[in-house]
Amino acid sequence: MRFKISQQGPNRHRKTVTCVAWIASDEVYSCGDDHQLMSWKFEGGTINAKVVTEFPDDFHPTDMSWHPRPAQSNLGAVKKQAMDVLLITTSDGKFHLVSKTGRIEKSVSAHNGATISGKWSYDGSALFTAGEDGQIKIWSRSGMLRSTAIRGSQSVFASAWSPDNSAIIYSQGSHLLIQSLTTSSKPQRWAAHEGLILTVSWNQFHGLIVSGAEDCRHKVWDSKGNLLYASVVGDHPITAVNWCFSGNYFAVGSFNTLKLCDKTGVSVLLLYKYTILKALIRCDSQWPHSLEKVQSGSIYDIAWSSDGTQVALACSSGSVLIAHTIEKKLEYKGFEATLVKRKAIQVTDLSSDVNEILDIADRVIQLEFGFEHLVVVTPSQCHIYSVSNWNTPAIFDLKNGSVSAVLLTDKHFLLVEWNVLSLYNYQGRSIGTPKWKGMTPEPIYPPCISVCRDTLVVRDQSNHKLLHVLEISPKKPVTEAQPYTHVQDVLSLALNYVGGVTDRQLALIDVNRDLFLVSIRSAGFGRVCKIAVMAQNIAWATDANVLAGMLEATLSVWLCPNCVHYSDRKVIRKTRVDKDSSKVQSSINISHESEFGKHPTIVRVSNGLVTVRRGDGALVVSSFYTFFTSLHHHILNGRWEEAVSLCRIVQNETLWTCMAVMAIDSKQLNIAEEACAAIGRYDKVDYIRYIKKLPNEMERLAEMTLLAGDLLAAEGILLQNGLVPEAIRINIAMYNWNRALELALKHKKLLGEVLEARKRYLQVLEKKEVNQSFLAVQSNIAKSQAKKEAREREKELEKEKEREAERASRELRRQASDKSSSEAQKATTPEE
Repeated sequence: MRFKISQQGPNRHRKTVTCVAWIASDEVYSCGDDHQLMSWKFEGGTINAKVVTEFPDDFHPTDMSWHPRPAQSNLGAVKKQAMDVLLITTSDGKFHLVSKTGRIEKSVSAHNGATISGKWSYDGSALFTAGEDGQIKIWSRSGMLRSTAIRGSQSVFASAWSPDNSAIIYSQGSHLLIQSLTTSSKPQRWAAHEGLILTVSWNQFHGLIVSGAEDCRHKVWDSKGNLLYASVVGDHPITAVNWCFSGNYFAVGSFNTLKLCDKTGVSVLLLYKYTILKALIRCDSQWPHSLEKVQSGSIYDIAWSSDGTQVALACSSGSVLIAHTIEKKLEYKGFEATLVKRKAIQVTDLSSDVNEILDIADRVIQLEFGFEHLVVVTPSQCHIYSVSNWNTPAIFDLKNGSVSAVLLTDKHFLLVEWNVLSLYNYQGRSIGTPKWKGMTPEPIYPPCISVCRDTLVVRDQSNHKLLHVLEISPKKPVTEAQPYTHVQDVLSLALNYVGGVTDRQLALIDVNRDLFLVSIRSAGFGRVCKIAVMAQNIAWATDANVLAGMLEATLSVWLCPNCVHYSDRKVIRKTRVDKDSSKVQSSINISHESEFGKHPTIVRVSNGLVTVRRGDGALVVSSFYTFFTSLHHHILNGRWEEAVSLCRIVQNETLWTCMAVMAIDSKQLNIAEEACAAIGRYDKVDYIRYIKKLPNEMERLAEMTLLAGDLLAAEGILLQNGLVPEAIRINIAMYNWNRALELALKHKKLLGEVLEARKRYLQVLEKKEVNQSFLAVQSNIAKSQAKKEAREREKELEKEKEREAERASRELRRQASDKSSSEAQKATTPEE
């Protein structure tokens, strides 16, 4: 992939061009010291310019920013016109709001000295200006002063909004500072360069910062001020830097020099000494380049188009250079697709060396190849080609004009257009427009979107910890399922492609660079497991449930990712293959060593091969065990006998371990027993034999599910079939004490058994009870026992009183009887 510079027409600025801005996908505005506002448009491959207006002689522009707006076709004409506002700052301390026709709508005195820069916020609701007086002021959209955010003692030569518009980064000499607009805390400050900082850019999506200074270096930082990359010292000061919309690349400009760098900071394209070096987008400066001489001078401003395929440069020579990308190459199986021109794609069948030229009506802005289809996107249409027929593509019109990403699956594909997602099948028919609760007009970051045949996962636009899960069905509308909230902000995510809904798994990398694997259920998310640290990027295989991840300079491949949900860590280690930059760290014998270098990126995983692009652009292909691909295909097609035969022939422990995991997941007990015996896991063999002897079918199914590490599903099977005691005992066996207690209390069964098991458990560990739930139950039981004993004592007292009363009554009766007898005796005795 390389840049091609479009030829300029005869018109140009008479003096230095200080600022440029894109107002449409094919039109650029520029302004310079000749006081002219000019428009540059593509016409027949040539850039033609016209003067929009000429400002007064004292109008010397320093910066220009076009009002941002979502690329939506349903905006009304009045609303569109209201958004057509150009912010221009000038050297006399003012800023101006200028209409598209060049009429100055409003001029505001903002600073003492020059107003060096002015930027619209990403949502267009506010703007800030920075001046020579060291102040940064926040203004409303109509130009009313809201606040003076920063009062400094040094001129602010560089400044930018944070991704969420809640902070501003700015320079003071050789230092960078980040000032929060929502709190009154002191700004975060760090020494960034050895010279005066002239330019800075903060990407809206991934939050990385690039800065340039008079020390002839450009540097990449994270939002905390940690240095990620520092370039070598150049020949001239860095005068302009800017991120492209997607955040994949940024451009660096200085005197007669333009560098195109990826987000790691490494230069991939160089314009140097009046010469544009149109190179493959790789990083090895010794590779051949094609040359085209262009007189440029210093580059004072850089602007990217919204689709990230074009860049405009403001040059001191009076030129406005506009370049677009060509020669982007994509490979799929035996085909190679190359963007040879802005409107032409060459498809090569590598097996027969036959070329096919695909002519497109408009310039190509996105290109994706996979799953037997080539999807080509232009500003107005989408073309879908099948590898079996290149002559009759399916074509449909786009609703919006800016597609930032195309994601392919085996059944359909997803177009990302600003903040709108659109699903289409490969016949060009719309499947739906996914929407979720709390959707905002902010753009969606493509690396935080993942789609497969039945599921779509999207990171929330404002809350980066929240993931929305949507269910895709060919016969039903796209519906939102239960969302998932991660503990940290999510940077990237990926869904597996193979299998059904029950096999769906999500891999994600959070802001701490920890890699997590989450099982997705129809009712939401299942168990979450942290499987690695220092993860850089991840990718699923397109033909098997295999996950590959770059862990710094180590390539790790999980052959059975679902086994990470097991409590048995030995199984996890045996199904993971690690290959670092020096040698293979695995029991599998791979015959060659591989060098991934710095900043490697996984390009694709397929057919048992992982393709990695190194930091210098070179592609490295690594094999992660050929036999496993055959094993997975046998199991995927239900050919278990062939799979077992393959394991018996190869006699490899890793292969047998994968066989055991997949057999347990598929409830194939006989095969699982043989596989566990082959790897020496006799405890699992004994447990499988125990499962076979269970008389109840539902109990066997639950125990097999438990053997696969899914306690929640095993419990659900038992509860749905009325086997509550068995469900309680399973939780006791898994030491899931809270759930066992909850079930016992809810169903009023086996509470004593749960408490007794918990007591024995603590006695073995020689610990005291600290679980509040158990303490509360024990306290309630003690209170109930005390009340029962009190009631029994009361009953005993009552009985004792009754007995005393009865004894007293008997005594009285006896005394009365004795008295009566005595009186009767006296009456019958004659007197002497």
